[in-house]
Amino acid sequence: MTTLFCTRPLVRCWALLMTLLLLVGCAAPLIPAPREPELTRSEISDALLIEQMRRNWDIMGSRRASDAERARALEDYNKKLLTLVQRLRLDVRTAWEAKKQVMPEGFELRYGGRGLKRPLYVVYDDIVPASEIELDEITERVTVPGLGVPMVGVIPADKIERSEQEIHFRQRGTVSTLTAVMAFPAKRGARPVLHLIKRHQVEQMRVGSHRYEIAADFSAPIEIYWSLTRVKDDRWLGMLQPQELRDTTGLTCMENYNPNKIPVVLTHGLMSSASTFNNMVNRLMAYPEIRRNYQFWYFNYPTGVAWTLTADIYRKSLAEARRRLDPHKKNTNWDRMVVVGHSMGGLITRYSQCLEPWRMLEDNPAGENRMRNMRKYLDARYVHEAFPDSFIEPFRTDYFFEPVQAGMVVYLATPHRGSPVASMGIVSWLMRLIVLPQELISEMYNIATLQQDSLLMEPERMANWFTSGSQLSPRGYSIVGLQKLAVRPVPTHSVIGDRGKGDTPESSDGIVPYWSSHIGWGSETIVPSGHSVQDLPETAKAVAQMLLDYADKNKADRQRRPQRRAPSARRSASL
Repeated sequence: MTTLFCTRPLVRCWALLMTLLLLVGCAAPLIPAPREPELTRSEISDALLIEQMRRNWDIMGSRRASDAERARALEDYNKKLLTLVQRLRLDVRTAWEAKKQVMPEGFELRYGGRGLKRPLYVVYDDIVPASEIELDEITERVTVPGLGVPMVGVIPADKIERSEQEIHFRQRGTVSTLTAVMAFPAKRGARPVLHLIKRHQVEQMRVGSHRYEIAADFSAPIEIYWSLTRVKDDRWLGMLQPQELRDTTGLTCMENYNPNKIPVVLTHGLMSSASTFNNMVNRLMAYPEIRRNYQFWYFNYPTGVAWTLTADIYRKSLAEARRRLDPHKKNTNWDRMVVVGHSMGGLITRYSQCLEPWRMLEDNPAGENRMRNMRKYLDARYVHEAFPDSFIEPFRTDYFFEPVQAGMVVYLATPHRGSPVASMGIVSWLMRLIVLPQELISEMYNIATLQQDSLLMEPERMANWFTSGSQLSPRGYSIVGLQKLAVRPVPTHSVIGDRGKGDTPESSDGIVPYWSSHIGWGSETIVPSGHSVQDLPETAKAVAQMLLDYADKNKADRQRRPQRRAPSARRSASL
């Protein structure tokens, strides 16, 4: 039986060769090595540099200084601080490799608002000035001018703190979006303090009598994050050999969990990865209100497996995250969750919003014997109750579940009625190269046994039934069954590409025609794009407006219904 699933050596080797070639062609950009700053210690010492920064700090906080004087002082302060952190990085890098702590001279070092209880090398492999990181995948640099020097903290997999408040890939690294600020306390004799501020948590800082926006670079951390996790390099592997991506299947987030922000869960499509959203999220981070109200989570998965089965992992990942992060279900931001799906990811998102998903099995083309067996099970009680026949229990959660309680849904180029491309010969041939996980093969056997007819007689058809390509065909059983399923009535938006031809409703994005991506409810935005609508600035602008309007609505709802609220996500520091 397993010979049906790409165990022939020649085909398997060809698939692996394609993957290796892709990995070579998509080598991640290296983190720049520490370098000597232009202003060397022989020209100006650290002590003199810090003294000049103190003078600028005093001007920045003075009521007597003019706006122009404070602006000049801020510019010179940031320039001197960049020189200092470049020197410190060069010094510390050597010490980190020797597992030693560099004791800064003339100032204290604090991380996340607290004094360091352990050497920084225990937390980070490197802390890089964001300005030194060249953008490759990210097409625009989103920055906030202000106080301090934006930095990127690089955390490898073995240094990730496995706390209940974090959502990270297993066996992959992550990054921190930081800003370095040297503060000078007013108390006489007090040492200056170099703060490494987590920029997603703190937005402003008071200096004397004035409040300053903390500088930020949101693009450099995104660039480094997807290079570090390497999920983009895995997109072909995820389709051809799904079992190889166990450590990157599930939810991930660059930030630590913030209960004061609404999760936005992004799900990618076929032959893709979570990094496909990097430019869209980067552009969304340009909006202060979006940064204050939302945090972006990614659902990454191997795309070779049928989307109905992947949706089960999606729902379980969200449920597990809430169990850990909001065990008593008191945080209403979970019920305001925004779910976004691109292409096949939109089908995963939509299916997980369905009210009676088991109805998909009613017209499954497997013959009358199967229908006689299954009809007695098509009931809501089996959402929580085990089947009497234990051998069909493994696939119960694929079709018997409660919908995800999202507050808003966004579809990007989603083939709600399938894509004709999925029926092309080259796609069918490619689907035959997919190596399905062993546990899924066992599940397939259970389902086929339940049917007692055509699938057992046609094992090749059984294999196709569980791969993503066959379930994207307009004639596929999942696409046909999806049309009869009602979804939760929540605000819904669709972004659809027309390749710039302006021929809607006769349009297509090249992969999905308009008749498939149009759903008939909610709002709809047509953008001049091919299938990768998520890369277009117009899409980011449209999604930004959706999120801003939704945040305003939630704010108005909270004002109409007074309740105990968590502290504001907007934080300020006075130093």
